[in-house]
Amino acid sequence: MWLTPGEALGRGAAEAARSPVSFYAQVILESSVTAIAALVLAGVAGASFAWPMRYFRGWRWEHVWVGQALTSNLSFPLLTLLLLWPLFRDTMAGVPPQRYLRLLVMGMTWGLGGIGYGISLVRLGISFTYSVLFSVTTVCGALLPMWMGLRARPTDWLSFIAGLGLCIAGTVAVARAAGRRAREVSPAAPPHALTVPIGALSYGVSLTLALLAGVFSAGMGLALADGKDLVNVLLRSGVSPVVAPLIVWIPVYIGSALVVLAGGLYGAVRSGTVGDFLGPHAARNWMLAHVMGALGFGAVLLYGLGASRQGHPPENVAWAIYMASFILSGNSMGLASREWKHTSGRTHLELFVGIGLLFCAIAVLARA
Repeated sequence: MWLTPGEALGRGAAEAARSPVSFYAQVILESSVTAIAALVLAGVAGASFAWPMRYFRGWRWEHVWVGQALTSNLSFPLLTLLLLWPLFRDTMAGVPPQRYLRLLVMGMTWGLGGIGYGISLVRLGISFTYSVLFSVTTVCGALLPMWMGLRARPTDWLSFIAGLGLCIAGTVAVARAAGRRAREVSPAAPPHALTVPIGALSYGVSLTLALLAGVFSAGMGLALADGKDLVNVLLRSGVSPVVAPLIVWIPVYIGSALVVLAGGLYGAVRSGTVGDFLGPHAARNWMLAHVMGALGFGAVLLYGLGASRQGHPPENVAWAIYMASFILSGNSMGLASREWKHTSGRTHLELFVGIGLLFCAIAVLARA
C-alpha cells in the first residue's frame, strides 16, 4: 500500500514534489496498457462476484455461500495448484506446519468476515457493502500489518493519516446515506432477495455486523503480508508472480472454507433445507455458484497479472487502481439494481459525496 524507505528514496526529490495529478498521470503513461487493463478488470470482477446472487432460485443464503466457498475457495485454487504442482512442490514441502497453521487461522478470520459480507449484501445492499465494509477493511489492512511489523511504515505520515481520515469520513457519509434510505424506502424485500439464516435485524445491528465483517476481512491482507517471504522464494525460483501467491492463498482459502462451510451447512440443517442443494434448480444454481467462484478467483489472478507483469505500475498505485475500480463497479451495480430508487436527492448526494471521499482516500493512501 505504501513504499518502503528504499523505494521512497528511489523516487527522487523531483518525483516527490509532483502534484498528485501529475504523479498519477505519469505513472499511467509509463505503465503498460495490459497491466492497467488487468487491474481495472480485477476490480470489475471482484465487484461482480455478488451479482449472480440475484439469479438463484430455490436456494437460501446459506446454500449460495456454501456453493461459492466450494468453488472460489477450494475447487478453482486447488485445481490451479494441481496443474502447477511441480513449480510449488519443493518450496511448499519446506514450509513448517506451524506456518501453514498461522495462515489457516488468518483464513478463518477472513472467512468470518466473508459471512458478514454475504449477509450485509442481502441486508444492506451492494452499494453500502462495497463502500462501507471494504473501507473498514482498507483502514484495518493499512494499520494492522504495520502494527504487527509485517509491512514497512509509511514514508509520509501526514498523507497516511489524511488518507485514513478521508476513508473514515467517506464511510460515515455512505452509512448515513444508507440509514436515510432505510427510512425512506419500504422495508419490503425485493423479489430476488435471498432468505438469510438469521431473523430481521435493525439498521444499527446490520451496520455493526458490516463494520465487524470489514475488520475480520482484513485477515486476507494480513496473510499476504505475513507470507510475503514465501512468495519471494517462489519468485526467485522463476515462478510467475501471477500464481506465486498460491503458496499463501491455499491455506488461507482452506481456512476460510472451513468456517463458511461449517456455518452454511449448520444453517441448512437448522432450516431443514439440506436437500435443496440437489433440488429442482440445482443445475442452474451450481452453475451460478461456479460463476461466482470464477469471478472471485479470477479477480485475484487478474490483480496478480496487473501488479506484476512487465511495465506494471508501482504496488501502491496498482492497489489504488484496483480499489477505485472495485468501489466504482460495486456502486454502479448497486444503482443498476435500483437499490437507491425512490430515495431523496439528499440521500443520493450523501452517497456520491461518500464515494468521492473514498476515492480521495485511496489516492492519498497510495501516495503515502
